[in-house]
Amino acid sequence: MKTKKIFYTVCTTTLAIILTGLTQAHAGTAPEAVQPQGSEFSGGYVGFKLGENRSNASGVAATARHDTTFPGLVAGYAFDAGPLVLGAEVFTDFHHGSATGKDGGLDAKVGVPVGKLMPYARLGFTGSWPDTRLHGGLGVEYKLSSQFGLAGEWTADTSRSSGTKRRNDSFTVGLNYHFQ
Repeated sequence: MKTKKIFYTVCTTTLAIILTGLTQAHAGTAPEAVQPQGSEFSGGYVGFKLGENRSNASGVAATARHDTTFPGLVAGYAFDAGPLVLGAEVFTDFHHGSATGKDGGLDAKVGVPVGKLMPYARLGFTGSWPDTRLHGGLGVEYKLSSQFGLAGEWTADTSRSSGTKRRNDSFTVGLNYHFQ
């Protein structure tokens, strides 16, 4: 039941951020002759992350709970849309021992930059053994310089396969390189 509440909270928050941004972006203010350059977070980026995965399984699974530390890689592109930053990110997490093994996926990201800080929500799909499933989370990135950003993130997903229900919660810290 907690998984559904978290999923609905992530979806509702993402939708609220998008609608607020679109409303503000089309508020009817006349554009200036010279538009400012994009936010600190627009453009392409790649990154490395290190995290802790907490996997819980119930049903016929042999292991009810398993925690593992894992590395991961990300690559994405983001662009400014009014006060929002919209983007897409591909990722891979090398869990090696969690309930789902290795994960990879594609997420849409929506963020609200405030200077060098950008809180964001993400929603997409992740695929691994045993299945592909909905994936969502919340995070924040802080730009250390024009090219480097430090990110912290929580993501979650659940699946059901072969009589076993699995839940993954991952907490990561990463370093992103922005191509600017």
